[in-house]
Amino acid sequence: MEEGKTHIWQTQIPERAPLMAWLISCVLLTFWNLSRGLDLWAGYNFGGAVMALLAILILWSGRAHIPALPLWIGYSATMLHFVGGSLGAADSGPGPFCFDGMQPGEWLCADGVNGMYHVHPWWDKLVHGMNSTAIAIAWSLGWRRMSEHNGWQLSSRVVAFTAFSLSVAIGVAYEVYEFFGKTFFQTIDQGGYVNTASDLVSDMLGAGLGVLFAHFYDPLNKTSNQSGQIPFPTQLKLTNNGSIPLMVAGAVLSFDFLLLDGGIVNADYDLIGQVMLVSLVISGLMVARCLFQNNRSAKIEALEATEVPS
Repeated sequence: MEEGKTHIWQTQIPERAPLMAWLISCVLLTFWNLSRGLDLWAGYNFGGAVMALLAILILWSGRAHIPALPLWIGYSATMLHFVGGSLGAADSGPGPFCFDGMQPGEWLCADGVNGMYHVHPWWDKLVHGMNSTAIAIAWSLGWRRMSEHNGWQLSSRVVAFTAFSLSVAIGVAYEVYEFFGKTFFQTIDQGGYVNTASDLVSDMLGAGLGVLFAHFYDPLNKTSNQSGQIPFPTQLKLTNNGSIPLMVAGAVLSFDFLLLDGGIVNADYDLIGQVMLVSLVISGLMVARCLFQNNRSAKIEALEATEVPS
């Protein structure tokens, strides 16, 4: 009997519990929002359920060896976003947690389709920071495991920098998406210089916290070969070429907001959006250049291999 218990304990996969919690939570929120006519957040939560299914397909077997705690952090960040929006209402009326004459902004009482985002400006910053933390942890764990699997011998500093750069780049790219939605298509109501710049600051802080957590928490960092004696793999070069320009733009704009009151971009929303857009274009060009160089090198090596020595 004891041997059977030991066998069951040894075969448990820690990734499964947070992944199932993620899927079940998003499904329940989807149906709850549909029942209240809050179609916007029903759609968002349905997208969250689809992402959970993709994560389950990738991680269910446990071969990736992802610890449970980082996944629970990611689940918490996801729920802050989905639950926060779901606490609103389909119209301008009060949300489901407005009891006994409570006014929007008191505790969990919210109104409008954006819920807590509408009544608490700090909610958006908290979600941005938490999401960036979760993304940085995920990339740190992922790069370490890819390094182990492929024998790349990436050092902890390289993994941390790449994860940080990529996480900030994702945050900047999302702000470009909001810029297009607000400026050109009028489909997104989040905009303005202060909102965008403070989001970038939250993304930077969250990414830094995430890579620090992963650096000290990931057990593979203590046992892996991190000599760094082999050249950087193509995957790493492409990632850094694509993310560094966006990260630099995010860092400059964050410090401009914190230290110069937006002096570099004159606290202008259109100008900060254009700076981020230019950094995105530069990232694309750098990735294209890296791909061209790799393709050219591969052709030269193939040609030299086929030459018959005289």
